[in-house]
Amino acid sequence: MFFEVFWCEFLFEKDATMRLKSLLFTSLGHFINDGEGFLVPVIVAVLVSQRGITPLEVTLMYLAFYLSSAVLSVYVGRFADKTGYPIPIIAVGLSVVSIGFLGFYLSASYTSGLLFFISLIVSAFLAGLGGAFFHPLSATVLQTTFEEKARGKALGINGAFGSVGRALYPSFFFLIAALVTTFDAIAVLSAVGFLAALAIWIGLKVPKIKTVSEQLPDKKAKFRGAFTKGIVVLTIVTFVRSLAVIGVNSWIPTFISIQKGVGITNLLGITLTVMYASAIIGQPLFGVLVDKFDKRLIFGLSSAGSSLSILGYLFTTGVSEIVFLSLFGFFAFSAFPLAFALSRDYAPEGGSSLANALVWGLGVTGGGAVGPIVTGLIVANDYANLALAFEVMAIIAMISALATILIPKAKKSTKVPLFH
Repeated sequence: MFFEVFWCEFLFEKDATMRLKSLLFTSLGHFINDGEGFLVPVIVAVLVSQRGITPLEVTLMYLAFYLSSAVLSVYVGRFADKTGYPIPIIAVGLSVVSIGFLGFYLSASYTSGLLFFISLIVSAFLAGLGGAFFHPLSATVLQTTFEEKARGKALGINGAFGSVGRALYPSFFFLIAALVTTFDAIAVLSAVGFLAALAIWIGLKVPKIKTVSEQLPDKKAKFRGAFTKGIVVLTIVTFVRSLAVIGVNSWIPTFISIQKGVGITNLLGITLTVMYASAIIGQPLFGVLVDKFDKRLIFGLSSAGSSLSILGYLFTTGVSEIVFLSLFGFFAFSAFPLAFALSRDYAPEGGSSLANALVWGLGVTGGGAVGPIVTGLIVANDYANLALAFEVMAIIAMISALATILIPKAKKSTKVPLFH
């Protein structure tokens, strides 16, 4: 029902064509970006199985992948706010992710020894680097093309396409691998990413977004202006939440493969698809809920749901464990509509990309950089410790849920369109 209401509002607005294009092309980007990004743990599981990489090497790969994205996103956000043209930067980011995937293929297929390890780290770094571009910049496009009454729905629908990418890429990967080879499948998906980047570069055109320079002429004020109390607290809360969620997600393909005895088979891809598919419904649903209810409450409930569902997964078997794994995907991968619906309430005019980058880059991605490391430290040199690590992550997720009460209540935001 909410889709019908959304499209009715959407089609009869003044700039409907521009809004439709922004939603469609950023959704394509979200599909590719999240599909590739969330396939990295699957690639790691393949490398553990077929190339025998150790828990320490896995941890260092995740450090390079997540940390590069966290660090660069702030600079990407500032650059986008200065230029007012985020679209070309989005296309560049998708291309860099695909270069990282190409690096995985070349590393696994043609290198060994120290060169193999170094090339994996570089490839993980590039894949993470490219991932820094998409989320804050696409959120800026949607935040500035949609009015407040439809913004959460637009972010939710856009996020659902990211969830479709996460859900389908593991199955795509194993299907392609069945036709060629496991490592050749990585190269094929890299080529798909390059084509999507080209389509966005050519097809998505929106007017120049009002820049932070036009709002805050003082350079120091431009940067400090994004650090509102709401943005800072939201960034901290999302950091803790993401630490827990990615601490589980990054290692769960390895957990399923080794601890559950699934191995590197189509069943691994199907299981991950089930986990990610629930967010296809979850993201637009959470987008609708944040338009209607207190955003902080919905954000906290989603974090609590992530915590309880991963515990349910660990302590059940059979059909029940699949249900809890699906619930984990439903709650855990809702950050895009929730975090960006909140960040818009606290961002200064002309500084939305930087504010988004702080919340997503330092919060979501920064926590995501730390989470796999914490899990790796608990695992030490024994994959049997993964269950204990997941229990710790569940506790941290519940802490983040309780911490949402610290996020200040936002003032009524004004409707600003934002274009020249």
